[in-house]
Amino acid sequence: MKKLLAIAVAAGLAAPMAVMADTTVYGKLKISIGSDKAGGKSVASVKSHASRIGMKGAMPMDNGMSITHKVELGIDDIADNGKGTGTVSARDTWLGLKGNFGEVRVGRHSTPMNLASDALNIMNYGGQGTIEEGGFRVPNAIAYLKGFGPVGFAAAYVPDEDSTKKTDILDTMVNYNSNGIYAAWGHQKAKGSKATDTLSLAYTLPAGHKAGLVFNKANNGNKNTALFGRYKFGKAYVQGELSKRKDVDGSKRVIEAGYGLGKGTSAWFSLGDGDLDNADTSHARIGITSKF
Repeated sequence: MKKLLAIAVAAGLAAPMAVMADTTVYGKLKISIGSDKAGGKSVASVKSHASRIGMKGAMPMDNGMSITHKVELGIDDIADNGKGTGTVSARDTWLGLKGNFGEVRVGRHSTPMNLASDALNIMNYGGQGTIEEGGFRVPNAIAYLKGFGPVGFAAAYVPDEDSTKKTDILDTMVNYNSNGIYAAWGHQKAKGSKATDTLSLAYTLPAGHKAGLVFNKANNGNKNTALFGRYKFGKAYVQGELSKRKDVDGSKRVIEAGYGLGKGTSAWFSLGDGDLDNADTSHARIGITSKF
């Protein structure tokens, strides 16, 4: 991780070392070229897949606690065909307080229920196509996180900020991660509506092979399941995912092969198709993922 101080010095900005020392800059670029098909029509395109850049860190205080912070921006459309329509969006952006009690964060934050399954979304393109119910990232969260050895807990209160609706959300998650075993349960309840629950299970072998599933019961009654697996051999891997919604015809399928080019960088090829609820879609793409 690159120190933000180095960037500040290169830009000629004056900043005290004690203030900047614990802040780092990071990012991920995931770019692909290929073809996407929907409704019987194909189109060639260049796409960015959840590319982002951010900075995060902690500022120690005299009382032993720390002020934590994170600012992350998503690059939604790097390739805009010269039309000037490329956009930058806000991702997790919050200020927090951390101590022996855990950590409290206030701002734009991923919902704990989303965190329960997000760690298992391993596909570069596609992936968990049915697991989208119950929220992803909210702009006004008051979140609490605490670890107990291999067990983690997170909760968030999300006010709707509208006195006429009163549909505040309470979101919780508990997970276990040790010796290759990952298990998590997420629960979300909005006032006046039914709850949404997500169960995530996975096992990772020492060689990096992985298999798992995500099951989601949404507040509208939909029951969604995604099965995935990865097999690694040297710097190469093959992985795939199948997602299905109960009582709905069809499914979504993605298969991907990739090769590590160096630290944080890989090249990959992805094929996918889906006919969930009679929506005929498919893709064929080749891409590069680079983390820094």
